[in-house]
Amino acid sequence: MKNFYTLTLVFSYLFFSLSSSAQTYTGGTYTAVTTGNWHNTFGSIWEPSEPPQNCNNCLIQLSAPGTVVLNTTVLLTNGSKVVVGGNSTGTILLIENSGASSWTGAYNIIMNGTGTENYFELRDNTEFLNAANAGPFDGILQSTPDGEGSTNYIKEYGNAPLWYDGTTLKNGGPAAYSETALGPVTLSSGGTLPIILANFSAVVDNSQVNLTWTTQLEINSDHFVVQSSTNAGASWNNIGTVAAHGNSSTPINYSFTDTKPANGTTEYRLEMVDKNGSTAYSTVVAVRIGVATSVSVYPNPASNNVNVVLGGSATGNVSIRLVSCTGQLLLEKTVSNAAGMTVPLTVSNFPQGDYLIVVVGSDGTQQVNKLLIAK
Repeated sequence: MKNFYTLTLVFSYLFFSLSSSAQTYTGGTYTAVTTGNWHNTFGSIWEPSEPPQNCNNCLIQLSAPGTVVLNTTVLLTNGSKVVVGGNSTGTILLIENSGASSWTGAYNIIMNGTGTENYFELRDNTEFLNAANAGPFDGILQSTPDGEGSTNYIKEYGNAPLWYDGTTLKNGGPAAYSETALGPVTLSSGGTLPIILANFSAVVDNSQVNLTWTTQLEINSDHFVVQSSTNAGASWNNIGTVAAHGNSSTPINYSFTDTKPANGTTEYRLEMVDKNGSTAYSTVVAVRIGVATSVSVYPNPASNNVNVVLGGSATGNVSIRLVSCTGQLLLEKTVSNAAGMTVPLTVSNFPQGDYLIVVVGSDGTQQVNKLLIAK
């Protein structure tokens, strides 16, 4: 039985040597030929030796059937790779809770996000990566400088919180996160979702729609594709592209204007694209274009009379209201078949100051315009 076990390990070692080491790793190849703790002072599971904590262009292979417990920090740089299993070995990498209060003292594999890409790979569906009990700083991470002297750590695998901006732990983050993963799985220092959105909104302004959004985090982001749908999301049209910032751990604001929105309800979303072509989608926001969504007011400021021009294509009734800044209704006029009409209002009896022209359509849409009455 002992000879058979030895032959199994030799076969596993040869398999990985042939399949994973075809590339020459200048930092060396390190193979776990038995199970146990990754770092063990009183006996190593590795051949020829335990991988260095800073692994520069090296290959780390976990080839023995059973569980290897990650109990140290390993930094992958310059094209390094960790390969778990292969040929249905049933290898498990277990990441336990380190109790650490920083990334450097935790149990993690950090893939450096600059230079040549680094990888973590589960070879087939008999291999497991288990971080169900991992702490907030434990897991499989990518690290990227933010350009301002700090480093962003993005947790690609493990428990929340998922990222750290050099100062504060954050609870939101990329979605490539789970407690227990069954291979095949490949994670990379390029990340999986490069952009975290803080908000996304759409507001009707006269006959156009202003879209605004803010990113909370960007890693290697390339651009946003603005998409619209008039059939409840059954199909989407690309209506514009906005360049992304690239890398940032501080809020970045963006905007786009749809100058030709359709009548009725239109939904909008963002396709977020990173530099290696990976994509993700924002939440969907909706607006309704109706009778009261294409309104202009002139002259402004006004002294005696003001004209309210009603655009749009609907033919329903419209209520035009003059309202004080405290919300008091001062004047109201209702017109029918409103589209294309110009409605005059007499404002000479009102004192100088700021007012609101509120136009409410029969379909429930409304638009608010500021008006200054000057004497």
